[in-house]
Amino acid sequence: MAQAESERMRVVMFPWLAHGHISPYLELAKRLIASASDGRHHLDVVVHLVSTPANLAPLAHHQTDRLRLVELHLPALPDLPPALHTTKGLPARLMPVLKRACDLAAPRFGALLDELCPDILVYDFIQPWAPLEAKARGVPAVHFATCGAAATAFFIHCLKTDRPPSAFPFESISLGGVDEDAKYTALVAVREDSTALVPERDRLPLSLERSSGFVAVKTCAEIERKYMDYLSQLLGKEIIPTGPLLVDSGGSEEQRDGGRIMRWLDGEEPGTVVFVSFGSEYFMSERQMAQMARGLELSGAPFLWAVRFPNAEDDARGAARSMPSGFAPARGLVVEGWAPQRRILSHPSCGAFLTHCGWSSVLESMAEGVPMVALPLHIDQPLNANLAVELGAAATRVKQERFGEFTAEEVARAVRAAVNGEEGQAARRRARELREVVARNNGDGRQIAAMLQRMARLCGKGQAVPN
Repeated sequence: MAQAESERMRVVMFPWLAHGHISPYLELAKRLIASASDGRHHLDVVVHLVSTPANLAPLAHHQTDRLRLVELHLPALPDLPPALHTTKGLPARLMPVLKRACDLAAPRFGALLDELCPDILVYDFIQPWAPLEAKARGVPAVHFATCGAAATAFFIHCLKTDRPPSAFPFESISLGGVDEDAKYTALVAVREDSTALVPERDRLPLSLERSSGFVAVKTCAEIERKYMDYLSQLLGKEIIPTGPLLVDSGGSEEQRDGGRIMRWLDGEEPGTVVFVSFGSEYFMSERQMAQMARGLELSGAPFLWAVRFPNAEDDARGAARSMPSGFAPARGLVVEGWAPQRRILSHPSCGAFLTHCGWSSVLESMAEGVPMVALPLHIDQPLNANLAVELGAAATRVKQERFGEFTAEEVARAVRAAVNGEEGQAARRRARELREVVARNNGDGRQIAAMLQRMARLCGKGQAVPN
């Protein structure tokens, strides 16, 4: 049989301007490049990752001859200097402004496509106009969802125009029936903004609808198979799982804090520490901080709390936020800013993870076999928390009157149950089982190979030489 020469496939990736989106896109890019390099696909993949300079600057060390970082400059808008062309540290009031600036950058993105001449585009849900820019140039486009299939299927189900609305077919994920699901969807995805170029409720449905042939989702079929199947039914498209796309956070803490976090963990008993983190971009209010601090102290458990504050000077609410006055925990360590989440979760002393249930955090917790204490706050987090409970990966959840409204007593109750209660023991057993599932999916290159094959088919690349 004649040996086929590798054919170059140029991929443009365009994630939303948030670390929680850019990170999985970057990891997917690396894995697609690696999968192509094994020679079976007859492909040489080059990925151009497009984002703003504010997002790309910290990623410069990832650039190679096959992974190239491409700057997209957004139009200037009031109160939104280039340093804020990212969701990191962005005041909540400026989020609609950032989305508008991104939407206004559509012609500039089109010009980048003209310059880069890609064979295929991989894009995110905030920019449903991106596949239109690609289509105008004869380029196929694939949506890659960084949240799970259950949450994506939930929102698509609720955003359908059925009248009267129907119940989400999976009661364990529902937030309390048709009315409650509709209210939450309206709160999250149907916000009115007179300045918006794309109505908020249309972003996700249009983005998925415009995907060429299939939709890629950051998930594992063994965990979300029924939700993948339902999403496929809703969209009339194949759902391709990419696996969890876990990113190793190892090593960096040595440069950032001299190893202080790991040394502190080394001094604690195995399985006793509660790791507390609410993601890279959620900032607690003063009241939430006070309740969390008191609740952790009341629990009596040793804890490691990663805390973040807004860095924008004009965020009036955030500027005053700090640790509660007089808070000096005898059994805890508070780390402000970055913390090596996967390294912490994998440490023998880590016994539970008090988390907002962002999708990456849920997958990382399962990957390390650490049971969760769920405290979801907004967007897809309540749905992810429900999935974690259904899977047995969450030991318990902090009771809330409304999302974001919790008491110190409820924090303490949930932490004690996870560390010392029967719920915690059961969740630890289940967490060990799920660790094997997630690890197997993360190391299984067949999922990435399947996505690469379908991408190549869409753009007519990498065809094997016949016998």
